[in-house]
Amino acid sequence: MKIKNSLDLSISIVSYNTKELLIRCIKSIYKQTKGVKLEVIVVDNGSKDGTIKEILNIKYQISNIKLIQNKRNLFFTKANNQALEVARGKYFLILNSDTYFVDNSLKKMVDYMEKNPDVGACEGLEIYENNKLVPTASKFSNPLIDFYELSIVGSKFKNKKLIDSYRLVEYDRKDNFEIDVGCDAFLLVRKEIMDKIGGYDERFFLFYTENDLCLRIKKLGYRIVHVGNSKVMHRVSASTGKLGWRKMDLYYNDLLTYYKKHGFIVAGTALFLLLNIEEFILKLLKKND
Repeated sequence: MKIKNSLDLSISIVSYNTKELLIRCIKSIYKQTKGVKLEVIVVDNGSKDGTIKEILNIKYQISNIKLIQNKRNLFFTKANNQALEVARGKYFLILNSDTYFVDNSLKKMVDYMEKNPDVGACEGLEIYENNKLVPTASKFSNPLIDFYELSIVGSKFKNKKLIDSYRLVEYDRKDNFEIDVGCDAFLLVRKEIMDKIGGYDERFFLFYTENDLCLRIKKLGYRIVHVGNSKVMHRVSASTGKLGWRKMDLYYNDLLTYYKKHGFIVAGTALFLLLNIEEFILKLLKKND
């Protein structure tokens, strides 16, 4: 059954053992956001740190918080799709639990989308807790770019001019500019578009999710924009940093899925094999330390 849009904004936050950061994030949303009718949908992926208890407590203090409890870790794409199914907002914000707001940036993002109907999705400005800018926004990746950026061998042959072009380094992140890929740690999408494309492709777990999502949005004819006056503070990798070597395995599997899906089967497979060989060697070296 299709959910009627009765709110301006639905915020999807996937939680996995980041209790304190999650609560900080939620409180900052309701403290800083004015002039936007919103709901927060927390999808907990089987946290063992007391997250559920804290969310149930905070629901008594703050209205419009929904909680979806998963018994195990369903990862990023499936969890966000669960939130999408119950979302009632005109816009759907994908937000990491290790972020927090210091001003009314969500209103700025919604206003921007209202004024620019040809924009299907926009990312905001992400700032590390040490006040340095997170280098989000890029063109679409390809196996050569990832060879330079991910491979130990590839880093020896890195083409800086090509990487800089891919990373859009010529743009000031405090400005607005069109991009190919927005970071889905802080990505606002029109819900009607998310519904039309069926949300995330659940073959992905944690990585290349934004690449695939943005590509599918652009194929519908919409623009994707970086909005520099809307900001969020971001710890970065609070959940994925706990995965150890498994993070690399998930990363490389998602890489292979992405390139097989989008026409780079041979180059993507070759890169996948190279990265796994390098990982195997790194594990051996670490084991012998």
